[in-house]
Amino acid sequence: MARGLAIAAVLLVACQGTEPPPASQPAVLPSGARSATPTPTPKAPLGGTLRVALAAPIGSLDPQVTGANPTVASQIFEGLVAPGPNGPVAALATKWLVAADGRTWTFTLREGVSFHDGSPVDGPAVAKSLGRIDDPLIAKAEAPDGRTVVLTTRLPYGPFLSALATSPYFVVSTASRMSGTGPFRVPAGGEGVRPLVLERNDRYWRADASGQKLPYLDRLSFTAIPDPATRLASIRAGNVDFVQDLALGDIGTIRTDPSLQLVRRPETMVLYLGLNLSVPPLDDLRVRQAIAASLNARSLVDRLYAGAATPASQFPLPTMLGYDDSVTEFAKADPAAAKKLLADSAHPNLDLDLWYLLDGNVTVPDMRKVAEAVAADLAAAGISAEPKTIDPVTFSASVRENRYPAWIGLASTAAFDPDELLGAFFIPKVGTTGADESTEAGGWINAEVSGLLRKARGEPDQSKRSELYKQVSKIVQREIPRIPLVWSAPPAAATKRVVNPAGGLFAEVGIGK
Repeated sequence: MARGLAIAAVLLVACQGTEPPPASQPAVLPSGARSATPTPTPKAPLGGTLRVALAAPIGSLDPQVTGANPTVASQIFEGLVAPGPNGPVAALATKWLVAADGRTWTFTLREGVSFHDGSPVDGPAVAKSLGRIDDPLIAKAEAPDGRTVVLTTRLPYGPFLSALATSPYFVVSTASRMSGTGPFRVPAGGEGVRPLVLERNDRYWRADASGQKLPYLDRLSFTAIPDPATRLASIRAGNVDFVQDLALGDIGTIRTDPSLQLVRRPETMVLYLGLNLSVPPLDDLRVRQAIAASLNARSLVDRLYAGAATPASQFPLPTMLGYDDSVTEFAKADPAAAKKLLADSAHPNLDLDLWYLLDGNVTVPDMRKVAEAVAADLAAAGISAEPKTIDPVTFSASVRENRYPAWIGLASTAAFDPDELLGAFFIPKVGTTGADESTEAGGWINAEVSGLLRKARGEPDQSKRSELYKQVSKIVQREIPRIPLVWSAPPAAATKRVVNPAGGLFAEVGIGK
């Protein structure tokens, strides 16, 4: 089951809004996804070529091959569903039903859609594309008729729709592994050419809010430039129009360059403080409340992310199923209240080791600086935290086995499903007696939370799943086993000639004259 929601290292393409995003802007989501209603778009110039610098190799153009770049794949292919602002939304399927067994999913296919090779997107084609041998999620794919496909999962699995929206489950033509239904197509003989140039799909089924057929562009060109400094230099020199995954330290350069615009992408990562509840005095709720009240997430955003991130009020992200918009902050920053809580707990002079891991990823803050900033916040409330680091293998094993009292963590999402965060954090292992053990990486035991999360993992009704995750978030906020700090995404940039970089797909982007 792991592949469905642990698809490795997904690079997320969606270009949200230029800074600052408009207040009325609809949510734009990862991997080229969009909300059910296309983004309202100004009269964008038609035609032209958008040149994109990727952070990762292009890899195979078959989305079902390990190592295929989802940024590229999401321009060529689509799934039955796509990520939406509150869970998966219709794409190649217009509606779906799940049987009482929680395993049998019946999808009604969109009419009039064809692959780039001209063959129809019908039940048999979709069933063949998704009915692979030994798939970890799908046990059987069948086509009762031309407009219907029935997928049977191996077990009842609530995050199934979220998995179907990821590139390994994109629908591929039976005639050609390079042929999908997306806004751009691979030209004959072009799959091995670099830069990779994709052509406009004149058969594409989507239109913008005004009825204008998508995509606007004639061509989309991809070049892989692994070094972030070189990516920045390439856009400043005018060699590309859009760049992924720039260093946080380059945000100032982008903001001060009159030819560039900073592109705020959908937030897909959560920076958090992990706490080990099996270590006194962290087993005392008042101590955890004091730690939470010590932390100033807004200050972390301003100091460490150049303001290009958001203080986290919970673990589910704002455009994720299960996000609770009634919760505006996890804990109010109040050092005086923190000191009182510590005094009441009989631990007025709390000393902690605060562990972090250096990984060299320039799209997120230096974790040493994060640990120092967190330690400074704690110090203002009278808590002494000493930042410490060690090699990655020892760090991971020590966190997992609850050897550290506190640590800085960074979680990211691939399928954009809350199970990737809340389920991964708080569903404990079952011991040899059949009873739950305390969680790894936290030492928390909470039967109510584990029951809610297991129910959500097996619940096919997305609205019911959402409510279950909201219940879990409220318990996490009350019990404080971990503290969410910052939501973020790797920064991106576009030249000022790029029109509407808020579009979820490059199909919705125009090139100015």
